[in-house]
Amino acid sequence: MTATVPARSDSPMNLRHEEAVWRASVCRMRSSHVTIDVTTATVPSKAVFRVRCRMRLRIGQRTEGLWVDFVGRSVDSLSVDGQPAAVTWDGARIALPVLDLGEHVVEIEARGLYSNSGQGLHRFHDPVDGATYLYTHFEPSDARRAWPVMEQPDLKTRFSLEVIHPRGWTVMSNTCPVTGGAGADVSADADGAETGDCYEVTSFAPSKPLSSYLTVLTAGPWHRVTGQWSSASRQDLTIPLSWSCRASLADHLDAAELLDITRAGLDHYDRAYDYGFPWDSYDSVLVPEYNLGAMENPGCVTFNEDLYLFRGPATRSQRAGRANTILHEMSHMWFGDLVTPTWWEDTWLKESFADHQGTWAEAEAAGYAEAWTTFASTRKAWAYLEDSRSATTHPVVAQVDDVEAARQTFDGITYAKGAAVLKQLVSHVGQDAFLEASGRLFERSAYGNATLGDFLHVLSQASGLDMQDWARAWLHTAGPSVITDELVVHEGRIVSLTLCQEGTDLATGKPVLRPHTLIVGLYSFDDDGALVRTHRLPVTLRTDRLEILEASGLPAPDLVVVNDEDLTYAVVRPDDVSLSRLAASLGAVRDPMARALSWSMLHNLLRDAIIGAPLFVETVLAHADDETEPGTLATLLNQALRAACRYSDRQTAQRLLERLISEDLLQEHPEGPQPSAVHGGWGRLRAAAPGSDAQLVRVRAWLEAAGQAMLLGEETRARMTVRIRRLLNGGLPGLEMDDDLRWRALTALARLDAVGPDELDAQRKADPTASGITCHLRASSSMPHPELKATIFDRLLTDTTLSNDHVDALIAGFAVDAHRHLTSQFTTRYLHELQEVWSGRGQEIATRLVTDLFPVCGDEDDAQAVDDWINAHPEAPPALRRLLLKSLDDLRRALDARRAASAST
Repeated sequence: MTATVPARSDSPMNLRHEEAVWRASVCRMRSSHVTIDVTTATVPSKAVFRVRCRMRLRIGQRTEGLWVDFVGRSVDSLSVDGQPAAVTWDGARIALPVLDLGEHVVEIEARGLYSNSGQGLHRFHDPVDGATYLYTHFEPSDARRAWPVMEQPDLKTRFSLEVIHPRGWTVMSNTCPVTGGAGADVSADADGAETGDCYEVTSFAPSKPLSSYLTVLTAGPWHRVTGQWSSASRQDLTIPLSWSCRASLADHLDAAELLDITRAGLDHYDRAYDYGFPWDSYDSVLVPEYNLGAMENPGCVTFNEDLYLFRGPATRSQRAGRANTILHEMSHMWFGDLVTPTWWEDTWLKESFADHQGTWAEAEAAGYAEAWTTFASTRKAWAYLEDSRSATTHPVVAQVDDVEAARQTFDGITYAKGAAVLKQLVSHVGQDAFLEASGRLFERSAYGNATLGDFLHVLSQASGLDMQDWARAWLHTAGPSVITDELVVHEGRIVSLTLCQEGTDLATGKPVLRPHTLIVGLYSFDDDGALVRTHRLPVTLRTDRLEILEASGLPAPDLVVVNDEDLTYAVVRPDDVSLSRLAASLGAVRDPMARALSWSMLHNLLRDAIIGAPLFVETVLAHADDETEPGTLATLLNQALRAACRYSDRQTAQRLLERLISEDLLQEHPEGPQPSAVHGGWGRLRAAAPGSDAQLVRVRAWLEAAGQAMLLGEETRARMTVRIRRLLNGGLPGLEMDDDLRWRALTALARLDAVGPDELDAQRKADPTASGITCHLRASSSMPHPELKATIFDRLLTDTTLSNDHVDALIAGFAVDAHRHLTSQFTTRYLHELQEVWSGRGQEIATRLVTDLFPVCGDEDDAQAVDDWINAHPEAPPALRRLLLKSLDDLRRALDARRAASAST
């Protein structure tokens, strides 16, 4: 009997889950050896590289329709078991002939294309020294853009790599390089490969079994600092370490701190997990033009240099964020790499776990005790944002029908909500049971794949609890629970305190109640005027209502904080007294976590149009003082600007924006002895301690807000121009105006039409780096000129030579909130071009164009136009529809908030 392949997706670049299941059922990969020739990389005009792949397959039954994935310039030859076979390649799949039961060797020679999108094999030419760098990024399905593969996570194989490259380059992959290598038979050809002394060969030892998306290549004249780590408890476990960056950035590589964090993380996980570090090396490479924060390639983790290589002043929260990312990726060496999800619906098995474990390790091993506070104010804000979109939210365990849909699962639900749910799980079963279950999963599924069922099985064993009901409530339903409190007080004492839970599974519309293990905190003013916790009440909420009997008779609090310590995942609605107290006195809350949770409550109320933008913005200005944790402060100032520009009608927006960029005001009190200060954004900035984190956070936020002053008229625009010039000229004591801040200031001036090309060009000459070129493009694209907006829009739609970073820069210049009067006309054309953009560009660039050109500051007409387009195009790819629905939900929320604010004034 011959096995035949299921029906293929209409999109030739797509892979359906059903097809992947079939391929895994008939074929297993024994090994894959890749030889890649990148000697053409240093020549910008050369777009092609040569690659050869040798696969050993095990076929379970006679099979027709099997294929190998490859996307590139050409497929030059195919042989099976040493015999030439006809090449049938449609640009995405190489068809294999009928294969009989048993072992087979497939050899393919092909030509690939260097990438400028961050997908596949990305090439970068350093403008400072002319050096060329290469790196790969493959998740979820872009290894096929570098070499022939079977592109699905459950076809793991032992991977070995041989790289022919310019002499003097440093090349890194999943394993340590080995001496020698065969490459002499790869000769020069018309594609421009170098010969003789101009190139050399680096070969790598075969890896332990890997999924295709986890294979990696980085190559170039990297600046590299090495070290090593040894386990304190596992004899003979010593791992070589390194951190690398571009040679032109060597002076900025703080390798000692980075290696210290790496060692601290490895020590932490070595103690926590029963399974020792599972790979042979641990290189970390900071790469340019990266699409995300980092990628957990086993043995060779890639990081975004723009985010994590600090070229100027950096706040403690930035350093903490970098440590978090390092530890997140390190956790993946177990969660995701050692044990990999069978298919993308279980992406949470790696991303949620790494988000949770990385934050835990940041607090426990890296010295950032505030890690969970930052998680509550930033990561969970992302989760609530994604999870409240009724048309696009999904359960933590998502339904993923194909790899296009898989790209959409790397969102705030899979990462941040999943991590918050795991924090609740640890509260529910205990840390020891969670770590024991993890160790059992590693042992049982090492170098293989796993599903939710596998994890629940070991978790039930470790905890002694049946976890199926918990999983159904938390992992298979969508949308957040909403928890409120009802406080009844008489003569200064609590009569009753009741928690109420409601929830709707936004994916099905059915009601859902989840078990919540949480803390209720009662806060009162102390003699110094601080709001401090007086009582801590542990609660397990399983039903729609629960009276907390322990609260009865206690002194009436000034503030009730539901979900104090942030143990569970839920949207909390404060009682009326607590809401009024927060608006008046949130700055008096001294505990950083309680303060962060209070801010989170207010922001959710804003997004749900329960409070208006004026209350939120004024509360931020009044109470987000310099004692606020820097990560939380940065988030709040960003949210306040968004509230002013997008959640307000024009008149309210002007008033709130004026407050965000103005000096402090004095407010007279008829019964008070002297006037009090009403804080403005400029006043807060000037009052910040020189050289402090708060000063750096505030100046970044103020420049962003000042750049929106076109909304406020000529007089205010002129005043902001003077203040920005003052900053550029060193007029704020303690502030170091590095290149980053200078570009931010110049971009703000460009948005105000208050800077010319000569000044921008001068700064570009002063900062000739890749970052400087990108910043120059953003600033020069930010001027409020109608003809410039049209030129940028056309270029974004037609110029396929733009790198991912330059696409971002052009979009940032085009889509300025205060320039909506110039960009509103493009909504019709945006919708007209959507399908062409989606089909004609790589999904990474297409996603940026679809999401970031959406009319986020639009009106009812824009919302209706988008809704009409969605209804008129039922055939549009689901991933494209999902992006539009997410942005449409955000726009409708903004419109609801504008109406709510108008109704309350």
